[in-house]
Amino acid sequence: MNYKKGPRILALSVVCSILISASVFAQETKYRGFTAQDLSYYDGSNGRPAYVVVDGIVYDLSKSEYWKGGIHENMHWAGNDLTAELLSAPHGREVLRHMPRVGILQGDKVWIPQFLIALITRHPVLRRHPHPFLVHFPMVFLFGGALFMLLHLVRPRLANFEKAAFLMLVMGIIFTPPAIVSGLWTWWVAYSLRVSPQILTKIILAIILLLAEIISLLLRIGHPFERTVRGWIYFALMLFLAADGLTIGYFGGEITYGY
Repeated sequence: MNYKKGPRILALSVVCSILISASVFAQETKYRGFTAQDLSYYDGSNGRPAYVVVDGIVYDLSKSEYWKGGIHENMHWAGNDLTAELLSAPHGREVLRHMPRVGILQGDKVWIPQFLIALITRHPVLRRHPHPFLVHFPMVFLFGGALFMLLHLVRPRLANFEKAAFLMLVMGIIFTPPAIVSGLWTWWVAYSLRVSPQILTKIILAIILLLAEIISLLLRIGHPFERTVRGWIYFALMLFLAADGLTIGYFGGEITYGY
């Protein structure tokens, strides 16, 4: 059994996670925060862009044939929050799927210490972008841990996949708290603690994820996987962690990209 492949696999996963996070980070930098007053300017009249807000996300409808002049069916006007109106429409959010996203609506101002306001003003990247960068590390590590546990069952003699899975679990645990903290930070300073089903789901799943990680670590320390009750519980938790992490990522993507 080749025991040297575990660290190499772990190093490769780190590189992949960095590349994924950097890509998302680059995409996220185009977003800006809008106040209700900012949004009202983009009403589609006099050649101005036509922006609307749905669930806190600002969409650019300027190129839509249904929003010429910033008006839709003489009932809906650009430059406004249309979340409530969409609920009574004959269609859902799917009509916005391919519309460009240009930013987020800042809700009622929440209290932020003055020194943090000064820091964010000086470095706007700190308002929204640390979380999209950090959150992909635990996602990649936990998914990789589950994958290597499956490989261990199928080809145990090819490499020390079980050890690689354990190392990925450890790395996932290390990066989970920064991902959670950065997520709460973004919710605070970028979304003004605006509550949505996706955000609440992400918070609940993140708490469950952290608890499941701790239990998995306690089961595995000093006890490499064996086909026992303890081992199968650990195996099931590894699969669960991957599913949980990917689900968190899905809801995060729904907030950001609206698919």
